[in-house]
Amino acid sequence: MKLYRIFTENVNYQNITERLDIHFPNGYTIINANGARQGQREKSLIIEIVINSPVAFYKPVEQFVYWLKKFNEQDAVLLEVIECESRLL
Repeated sequence: MKLYRIFTENVNYQNITERLDIHFPNGYTIINANGARQGQREKSLIIEIVINSPVAFYKPVEQFVYWLKKFNEQDAVLLEVIECESRLL
């Protein structure tokens, strides 16, 4: 199982959540955060998606991150891929 953690600027929130709802109907988590990049502080979002996939980069996540980068006109969006175990109790 993999945890995909995306760090991005907090802009266009409504569009981001609409896109997440369409592409990840099984769920996701959004955390509001404060961050800094190259000395500039900014409001940030941390988006977490847990998917049971054997491949390191699950294509829909990668496509979402590229869309997010382009849509928000960002130089970069950080994507972490973390091997994990989780279960619903």
